[in-house]
Amino acid sequence: MRKVVLVSLDAFFYADTFRISPDGFLSRMFREGAFCRRVETIFPALTYPIHVTMITGCEPDKTGVGQNQPPQPGVPQDMRVWYWERKNIRVPTLFDAVKSAGGRSCSIFWPVACRNKAARWCVPEVHPLRGENPVMKALRYGNAAFELLAEAKFGSLRQGISEPGLSNFAAAVAANVIRRHKPKFSAIHFIDLDEARHKHGVFSPEALAALERNDARLEQLWQAMQATPGMEDALLIAVSDHGQEDITETVNLTKKLAEYGLDRELFVQSNGMSACFFPGPGYSGHADPEKLLPPDKLDDLGISRLYTRADLDAMHAVEGPLFAAEAKPGVVFSDALDEEKREAATHGFGPGREADLCLFAVRGKGIKEGVEIPAMHMRDVGPTIAGFMGLELQEADGIDRSAEFLA
Repeated sequence: MRKVVLVSLDAFFYADTFRISPDGFLSRMFREGAFCRRVETIFPALTYPIHVTMITGCEPDKTGVGQNQPPQPGVPQDMRVWYWERKNIRVPTLFDAVKSAGGRSCSIFWPVACRNKAARWCVPEVHPLRGENPVMKALRYGNAAFELLAEAKFGSLRQGISEPGLSNFAAAVAANVIRRHKPKFSAIHFIDLDEARHKHGVFSPEALAALERNDARLEQLWQAMQATPGMEDALLIAVSDHGQEDITETVNLTKKLAEYGLDRELFVQSNGMSACFFPGPGYSGHADPEKLLPPDKLDDLGISRLYTRADLDAMHAVEGPLFAAEAKPGVVFSDALDEEKREAATHGFGPGREADLCLFAVRGKGIKEGVEIPAMHMRDVGPTIAGFMGLELQEADGIDRSAEFLA
């Protein structure tokens, strides 16, 4: 089984490939390895469902993870659970395939991988809800002994769960596991760029600085691989999940539904630049969203288009929503906050935007040099990684593209 170190550069997208330093490590990955910068992401463009698609080769209608959070009508934002746990995924993952083949895996802040029995070393991506102790929650959701050792050795690198310290911590822990344990499969999630864009804007100086930090973290992992006997043939793979777009206006859809007298008919859950509408306690059975949200109301709601249930099925969205809406340019949806600008940039949009185009880059022995693959789909990522490793994701809908990358 060939070893793989998989690194997710959250919020990196097509336009970033023209903004990274030509002398940086990722540019060298492009020159000395093979890459695709047009990996089409799924709907909605949210971190958790996309990362599940990456490691399963399946889209949300099959994985069961279609948003960051399960629908939770009436629950305040700071009390909503997320799809944190491995049990939320209905299909096998790369972690499972590695374990079945006798290998051991490492998961550092990988989404929807908490309490993952197939990950020998796990620092969980989970955050405390109101009133919860963050340390105790993390210990419950990951591998407690490993987490305590990682904290003792590298805890000084981070400041709580803020960036860039959290991603610096993740890189150091992952490099240490690579050197000490040589996992067959390592999956690491860097959140730095995503947070910088949410707070400061897509191409803000802060976001560009995060790009450079991620570049240095990739090189840190590569150097650990190259210095470790037994990792000589390992592949370093960099992927991303979505881009972001700048925003200027927040529309509180929950408030708007109440103004229109539709708050019992529907409840809404925001995805950022899209939103899903579910049956409310007084739902009358209308299947046509235009009968519930007439065209003359769409502009006031900040909606550029509606996705019918048939549209959602065609995009492999999860069951449950009656319909969904796409935001107008510059608009972010909320289901909890007042109508005010709360972020500088965000995501969660549907197909057809440049920020839908993501990254897949691989470097290592036996990989073609300087080759660009014209296009892929996010569901191809998992089967392609499995192909590199000599494994198979039997329930995957994506295609194993590994032969296109191998020399």
